Amino acid sequence: MSFKVIKPSFLSTIQDYGRFGYGKHGLSQSGVMDEHAYCWGNYLLSNHFNDGVIECTFGNLTLEAQTNTFIALTGAEVDFRINNKTASMWCCVQVLKGDILSIGRVKNGIRNYLAVKGGFNSPVLFDSKSVNLRENIGNKLVAEEVLPCEKHTKIKYREIPKRYKPNYQKKVVLRLIPTYQFNDFTQQQRDLFFRQSYKIDNASDRTGCRLKGKPIIKQHPMISEGLSYGSVEITTDGLPIILLKDMPTIGGYPKIGTVFSLDLAKLAQQQANNEVKFLAIDINQAQQARKTFNTFFNIRIN
Repeated sequence: MSFKVIKPSFLSTIQDYGRFGYGKHGLSQSGVMDEHAYCWGNYLLSNHFNDGVIECTFGNLTLEAQTNTFIALTGAEVDFRINNKTASMWCCVQVLKGDILSIGRVKNGIRNYLAVKGGFNSPVLFDSKSVNLRENIGNKLVAEEVLPCEKHTKIKYREIPKRYKPNYQKKVVLRLIPTYQFNDFTQQQRDLFFRQSYKIDNASDRTGCRLKGKPIIKQHPMISEGLSYGSVEITTDGLPIILLKDMPTIGGYPKIGTVFSLDLAKLAQQQANNEVKFLAIDINQAQQARKTFNTFFNIRIN
């Protein structure tokens, strides 16, 4: 009862909601980059919100089903096929033993999420199945690898309502929560930060998203301190880095704010040279939106 990797992609790993409570030991949060697509994949299959999925970056992944079960593919727009026949995304799909699943090259977006009913039964390390290559926790998928899962023959059919299906071609506006160092920046520097459109640098990955644009001159020595997911550091070259799931746990750059967590899912699907802008948001607005999302997907972090 499993899936076998026939052709691995550029980068495919097992991920779940993330690794929490280990920052004091220097371990990143890790977990899926696009929380929206991930949560919908598990929701469509009536899974637990934390069930493990395959995060496939830039497509081109081929698997063989070695059991009867149900899957859901979400995320980037790709040519998705089962036994060389076009298959649907963002809904429950039945697969049978011997079926060949092919995730083609991405058309829009970057990352896909392949969820299976009951989740993939990969090893749990530090309370999470999430792979973090930077910290040598787990490995990316390779040819002939076998991914255990459970057999299922019945399921309640679900598909995503059209209003919730994302448009990865839409220009991204990242809502920013000002943090305690926000007022360390001058009004001129803050105006420049919010006024301009930045471009995503090629040197971006699961650790952080580097942005290109007009620099904000902000250079002074800092003692390294704890970091949070979504922190926007202004480096010595005056340009922002948005810290992502595999970020380090401490750093010494000043931080102008933190990107609202639900907007980081949109950022996770943006390719190099796409443009992003920032918009200030009140923390109470962010908390209310976060509460609504967590309630719908039954997300509970102890």
